[in-house]
Amino acid sequence: MCINPALVYGLNNMKQSIDQLKELLADISRRSFHRHLIGGTGGNISARIPGTRRALVTPSGISLSDVTRDVIIECKLDGTVVQAPEGLKPSKETSFHLGVYGLRTDINAIVHVHPPYSTAFANQGTPLPMSTVSAQVRLKMVPCIETALPGSPELKEFVLTAVKTNRDKNAFLMKEHGILALGPDLTAAYYTADLIEDTAFIAFLDFTIRNF
Repeated sequence: MCINPALVYGLNNMKQSIDQLKELLADISRRSFHRHLIGGTGGNISARIPGTRRALVTPSGISLSDVTRDVIIECKLDGTVVQAPEGLKPSKETSFHLGVYGLRTDINAIVHVHPPYSTAFANQGTPLPMSTVSAQVRLKMVPCIETALPGSPELKEFVLTAVKTNRDKNAFLMKEHGILALGPDLTAAYYTADLIEDTAFIAFLDFTIRNF
């Protein structure tokens, strides 16, 4: 049987692209942990595989500080697991990641983490104060998503409703749960998460100083 060299080249390129995306996803995961955007084994990060209806997602039960390319799981957007290392399964919140990709074709990466200052503001159930010019320009307004148990259908519904209602927003607070940062790529989503927490920290300091 004659194998088409162009097909082999295309498959090799696809594998190389997925491997590179896995490396970046692992790097962003570790950076999120060391930036103190998450602790323990919480949080989950994902990336759409370009040109496909599949995504890469961090596994359940592994700290983002320990994520490597080899533990990342590949799923179809319908939730079917395509590839997973033995003994590992996708984060229990994978369903809302995949749901967001189904709603927003402009979104190719999602960072869900639990940074302390942002989460404290999220618990108030009100939009995050835009405490800097940078936040006013880049975030404009950060809506708050209602609370539900992690991994529950209710939480997925709350997330998807918020994303659908606020199609121009890439940053969300999650009451009692942290934040959700969306982006056209992993780096952009990470920077948005970082800006949300920095904004919350400055807003907290501003309030503290004014009331000192």
